[in-house]
Amino acid sequence: MSRGMPLRIEHRFAFAYDGYISESFLELRVQPKPTPAQTVRSFSLSVGPPARVFRYRDWNDNLAHHFTVTKFHDRIEVVSRSLVETHPAAPALDAVDDPLPAEGASWHFHDFLQLDGPVRLTPALRELHRAIAVPKGAPLGAHVAAVGDHLRREFVYQQHVTRFDSTTDDFLKLRAGVCQDFAHLALGLLRLRGIPCRYVSGYLHVERGDGDPAQSHAWIEFHSPTAGWVPFDPTHAAVPDERYVVVGHGRHYDDVPPNRGIYRGGAHEALEAAVFTERAHGRDSAAFQEEVGSIDLPVFPEVPQRRLERPLTAADAAAEAQQQQ
Repeated sequence: MSRGMPLRIEHRFAFAYDGYISESFLELRVQPKPTPAQTVRSFSLSVGPPARVFRYRDWNDNLAHHFTVTKFHDRIEVVSRSLVETHPAAPALDAVDDPLPAEGASWHFHDFLQLDGPVRLTPALRELHRAIAVPKGAPLGAHVAAVGDHLRREFVYQQHVTRFDSTTDDFLKLRAGVCQDFAHLALGLLRLRGIPCRYVSGYLHVERGDGDPAQSHAWIEFHSPTAGWVPFDPTHAAVPDERYVVVGHGRHYDDVPPNRGIYRGGAHEALEAAVFTERAHGRDSAAFQEEVGSIDLPVFPEVPQRRLERPLTAADAAAEAQQQQ
């Protein structure tokens, strides 16, 4: 069994606009959730321009934060910091020896059996499903292992070939993608077998050089009648260990993106994001600590006539004209 690990995680976003926007709304899912495999010791969230931050729990018990900026601005920054102690206890796949669920037996897992959103029921998915042969009567864990082994052999982890809104069909055509794509394809293949499974968003700690950024990560959990929700990482064809930190669960990525939002104005948006993880040292308070702070970025009641670093752009002029209407 894996030993526990205290981890510090820092997740940064910066949204830069090439002109001033008059209003923006941003929703975040970056706070790790308490689970049987992890204890959240502390969490802090800072946003800028300064705004009142609200929080709610969604239908999957994920923690979501949101805020609105209602004056002219050209940059938004978000920094979240978490301290999480992991203590995984997931069984090995060969120990999950339940039979496949009987058809219609898992009606209460309806949402986690559907093929919708980015998980597409297409001829290509059905063909791959038939190609992954498992002996008749094989237990649940064997089916999951077979899917993981096939994806590891036949698909390549490669960045910048798929998008955040890519589907399983895109991944099947390219045969390359990132963890989100591996997770979606595994969900589709297991759901075709009648196995309830859900998407997991979170972080994977990897030992790197000082200051090197880590990344968000995605994997899945499948449901066993005897073991409950069992995690599996189809990108690495492995059961998650103490390096994995869960943020949220959903049917697929669309339920748990780290950030999403809308803004008013004609400017173009550029996003920068970075994740840093490290092993925590020293003793910390046993009581959960939470903090919401602000980042000092400017806002303006009207579109400034000129920015310090560049002249007024066409997007700025459009925003100013909109204000005067």
